[in-house]
Amino acid sequence: MKIRQALAGLLFVMLPSAVPNGPPPAAPDPSSWLIRMTVDVRGDYRMEETSTHWTGTYAFVFNWEGMIERDGEDFLLIHNKCDLASRRFEERVFGKDTFRVLTADDVPDSPELSVKYVLRENGRIRFNFAVEGFEVPLNDAPETFPLVLPASAENADRPGGFNYSLFVKSGSNDITLDEKAILAGPAERTFSWTWVWQTRVLKADTTLSQSNRHEVKVKLFFTPRKD
Repeated sequence: MKIRQALAGLLFVMLPSAVPNGPPPAAPDPSSWLIRMTVDVRGDYRMEETSTHWTGTYAFVFNWEGMIERDGEDFLLIHNKCDLASRRFEERVFGKDTFRVLTADDVPDSPELSVKYVLRENGRIRFNFAVEGFEVPLNDAPETFPLVLPASAENADRPGGFNYSLFVKSGSNDITLDEKAILAGPAERTFSWTWVWQTRVLKADTTLSQSNRHEVKVKLFFTPRKD
């Protein structure tokens, strides 16, 4: 009897320490994220008439930084800085008695990256941005047209009255990310596409052929902030 009582006392002492404490509480989801975006573009354009040809090439890289914060069921976008990290441009005009070359130093305007907003939709995060260009050719020409530059699918209406997304020939300009991937921790995504546009303009005494094409690579980096 004394042995049983001793064992019972021993079990009474040991049992509390054998009960598991349970998993530690889950860390709360972050409420804000640092974002870095790189937009890398390389392209060319042409305009031709009977005796004169204008050809241009361009390349540039934007580095954009900002952050997003939770705002109820959506996100608030905060801009930090945007740098035109590199820029190359050349335009040539060939004619019967004409040959001229312009470079980036001769161009009064530079492309501008505008990040419009970030939208939370059906468990995904959508980015809306566009790069604004300028009129070309810059050499004397009977007609100019907008140098349309990259835009996300959310910002498809571009100068010239057409839908940018309709001329995406390969890849996708739909800049969306799974919200769960962002919540899980640092995330990186790359998007790329090729865009091609061409048309003919009938003038009283000639026909102009115009075209523009570019290849785009967009990289997005998300880092949760430690609030």
